[in-house]
Amino acid sequence: MNGQENGIVQEWLSPNDTFQEDFSVFKTLSADEQQAIIRREAEQYGLEKPQGYNVSFHYNAHVEYHHFGSSHPMKPWRLTLTKQLVLAYGLEYTMDCYEPRPANFNELAVFHDREYLSFLSQVTPQNAKPDDPAYLAFGFGGESNDCPVFDGLWNYVSIYSGASINAANNLNNKQSDIAINWSGGLHHAKKNLASGFCYINDIVLAIQLLLTNNPRVLYIDIDVHHGDGVEAAFESTDRVFTLSYHKYGIDRNGYPFFPGTGNITEMGPADPTNRGKGHSLNIPIDDGIDDEQYKWLFKTVTSAVIEKYNPTAIVLQSGADSLGGDRLGRFNLNIKAHGFCVETVKSYGRPLLLIGGGGYTPRNVARTWCHETAVCVGAELHNELPTHIPYIQAFEGAENGGGILYPDLHNTKRHDNLNNQDNLHKLVTQALENLRYLEGAPSVVCNTMGLTEEQIMKIRDMVDKELEDEAEDRGTLSVENTRRRKERGTGGRGERGLR
Repeated sequence: MNGQENGIVQEWLSPNDTFQEDFSVFKTLSADEQQAIIRREAEQYGLEKPQGYNVSFHYNAHVEYHHFGSSHPMKPWRLTLTKQLVLAYGLEYTMDCYEPRPANFNELAVFHDREYLSFLSQVTPQNAKPDDPAYLAFGFGGESNDCPVFDGLWNYVSIYSGASINAANNLNNKQSDIAINWSGGLHHAKKNLASGFCYINDIVLAIQLLLTNNPRVLYIDIDVHHGDGVEAAFESTDRVFTLSYHKYGIDRNGYPFFPGTGNITEMGPADPTNRGKGHSLNIPIDDGIDDEQYKWLFKTVTSAVIEKYNPTAIVLQSGADSLGGDRLGRFNLNIKAHGFCVETVKSYGRPLLLIGGGGYTPRNVARTWCHETAVCVGAELHNELPTHIPYIQAFEGAENGGGILYPDLHNTKRHDNLNNQDNLHKLVTQALENLRYLEGAPSVVCNTMGLTEEQIMKIRDMVDKELEDEAEDRGTLSVENTRRRKERGTGGRGERGLR
């Protein structure tokens, strides 16, 4: 029986009230009764689909069921918490929600080597051989064991990649203006190498799809780590511009902060004939940057890049390890400062793919991605978390943020701020100087139908050569025609010279 018919829901909800019981009571209600409560939550706070544009949410819940290991900092459980916050606030009513299928082998092979994919699809904790040369060559094992082999590995990478592919297709088909996949954003993976907790680079796969409909794609990365895998994948093309904000320098143990790349001087290939030269911009940041510094830096540089490059689509990797209090990060950002980056990019009105990434304090990752989902649909969320959230204990207590959506993330740990304004101004000056080398990008859309960027470049080289040959032929023909006219001795009476 429907809860609204038997009065159960009304027993807890007065005309102007929200559900006050906790999840132990909420879970005893029927699905219809639960939906009525969440819908009431959304209606009371004015959550509805935005006017004039469409947002889609791409999520396959099976991605949550994987585990890197008890001591590993990557916790797919953060996606469970994110989903529960999004649902509890009623944000599902503001978006089109999709449950994407996993990507198949051939879809992943658009970028990744087939030999590497075959290894990924077959390796298990039971058959893994750490002394196998292929094991180490593909980025597994080693001292750090950043990329462990765990049960369901192939299913995991197929699911998060499938969601990014699905989101990119939505943008290409103009079903969405903003498409969100919080399970994606694994930016370190290379063509045939697992790296930094990343096995398949779903970002590269999504951008390759966007290139079939867009002449220029801007990739922005606000993870605390350099977006090296995406930068490397598109280093030889002018159709993708990569912009990464990240910590750069020596970490607390005296080693280069992972992955050790991304200095301001790294702008793509050095070869002046390579089309990718000048199409990478790296913004290296020191420990402890605060909200106002980061917002100013992001707004100033990103705006300059968008105005100069004029992308027709944008991919924003919103890694949450740049938050204060992160287990691996070294910045002091609060949730709304992180969300300011999404607001800034959204304001340009370009098709936007918003994806996850790093983030190793699950409760704050969930808070941030819930907030940024709300930013996408233009909603404001109340600070007190809805009482019917499952696992609400993960957000309660002073050390976990006090049961609110926007706690001060410096309450448990604050890093010394090593960034002063003079240094940041010098950084911006150098970044804008680097942009002067950008000469623009092609404006012709090529329907690549899933071709790799390497194949696209070969085709473009062939077309350029044909055009050069045609121009040369036209030039030769023009000279020959002039010679013939002169030899004809054409005069006022129309005589022709002897041939």
